[in-house]
Amino acid sequence: MVASLKPEALIGGRYRLDRSIAAGGMAEVWLATDIQLGRQVAVKYLKDHIADDETVVERFRREAQALAKLHHENIVPIYDIVEEGARTFVVMKFVDGKSLREVLDEARRKDPERRPARLGSSLTVHIGRSIALALQHAHDQGIVHRDIKPGNILISSNGKVLLSDFGIAKAMHGGETETDLTNQNIMMGTAKYLSPEQVKGRPLDGRADIYSLGLVLYECLAGNVPFKGQNDQAIAIQRLQRDPTPLAPLCPGVPINLTDVVHKMLRRKPESRYSNGREVSTALQAALAGDPNAPTPDMGGSDRNAVTLGQDPLITREHPLPPQRDLTPAPPTIATQPRTQHDDSSDIERSSTPRTNRRPERALPRSQQTNRSRGMLAVGALLVAVLVTSWLLWTGLRSSPSTAPAPTDPAAAAPVDNSPVTVVGLRSYDPNGDDSTENEAMVTALSDGNPATSWATLCYQNEFFGSKRGVGIVMQLSRPATGQVKAEVRTSPWRIEVFGAPTLPDTLEGWGEPMKVNNGTNSGPASFDVTTPSSHVLVLFTQIGPSSQCSSANPFKGVLSELSFTAG
Repeated sequence: MVASLKPEALIGGRYRLDRSIAAGGMAEVWLATDIQLGRQVAVKYLKDHIADDETVVERFRREAQALAKLHHENIVPIYDIVEEGARTFVVMKFVDGKSLREVLDEARRKDPERRPARLGSSLTVHIGRSIALALQHAHDQGIVHRDIKPGNILISSNGKVLLSDFGIAKAMHGGETETDLTNQNIMMGTAKYLSPEQVKGRPLDGRADIYSLGLVLYECLAGNVPFKGQNDQAIAIQRLQRDPTPLAPLCPGVPINLTDVVHKMLRRKPESRYSNGREVSTALQAALAGDPNAPTPDMGGSDRNAVTLGQDPLITREHPLPPQRDLTPAPPTIATQPRTQHDDSSDIERSSTPRTNRRPERALPRSQQTNRSRGMLAVGALLVAVLVTSWLLWTGLRSSPSTAPAPTDPAAAAPVDNSPVTVVGLRSYDPNGDDSTENEAMVTALSDGNPATSWATLCYQNEFFGSKRGVGIVMQLSRPATGQVKAEVRTSPWRIEVFGAPTLPDTLEGWGEPMKVNNGTNSGPASFDVTTPSSHVLVLFTQIGPSSQCSSANPFKGVLSELSFTAG
């Protein structure tokens, strides 16, 4: 029997085991250090009681060799395969983040009512497109994953979605029975996401993975899988007997086009589903792009905004602009009513009515208007009389000797802040993003005094940000002021809207109407008037130009540099 491994053990003379990070019934994963390259890696190997089974070990080895040939941005890459003694070790990229299963489960545990954790439409599409494209690459290489589920979908700390644990079930059993090597509850972990052809034990192709991905997306939107039962067999057989419960009634805030895509992925006959991952990705993109209220652009893969896993931004909830540096908003003096949000709406609840539309005030009946006018005249006359009397009394008091102190005007007594207005904080702003920021690490370039540095948006497929409202920068001023914002705009054409507020709003709607809207057909210097005293100023791109730094699929990017504010 092979010996157990301990921390500090050196694998292949190169990989030092640090600590165990995942252990199930049949495999174990350790965080390790590649001492040659000085980077963290993950090392997976069969557990002791399995490592003596020569048949299983050989299948594990062959499958790992095949998977090492997969190179895709949404697949956890395999770096090395080490055979040492009686063990085979698979060395792969260490993903600093969480699995989708962990994100959903943690959110439910934090909810005192234990309600299902639902993702917004845009985040579900982002995850779905990323995994669909990963599957397309694997299927092109003749590899069927066979175990698509939230536990095998990883979300890194920078927001990238990756697929892991390819082919393990086949490597373990050589047949159609699916097993997750890192899940102690082996069958239950897989039974929820089996395709009908897997339940029947029939030969599989990539469409089985598409069905399983459909179940994952269903759970993301509805909060639960569509098939339940008292045991694995009951759960598995249900998908042979009926279609999933319709999503639309469960998710009133989700675009109907998106629920239609998921249901097509879940058709019982493989020939009735999408034929490949590329079709799924395209359909998901079109479903979200067709929704006028969808809160994020039509894109996937690495162009997605970063996710801060510590804040669990994937769960549907309100997304206030998180404070950074000195951008913590001042406590409001008047309580505001919270926004209404669907249980399973997209990430930020938005009104379908354009913000420029105002509700007209209801006119009073003519008789009431007349009475109201008379009443106002009477009140006005009374006020005039009071003012005249007060003036006469005040004049008389001033002409008479008195030891009482003279009254003071409260407005005149209030201190006036004449200190210079400075920019005390800058941060990126994406009201529809996962953590409400975009390329936050680049923000310091806006105030470093170097014209060669800049802040930029992500690359977008559409010059108007797809279904996003816009992306920009929030400036915090040392005190409320009017004045002028100046900046260098590096791509064109462009459109920028400037908003102001006394305190930092929680939502884009909270900024109100823009104070200034500027358009430009050329790159270069631009200025924007701040006409209302504001302590927070939002400079929002709503149109961006093409950039040579972007791909042909997502060619548009907004770029700013030398951002400043001058009071006046």
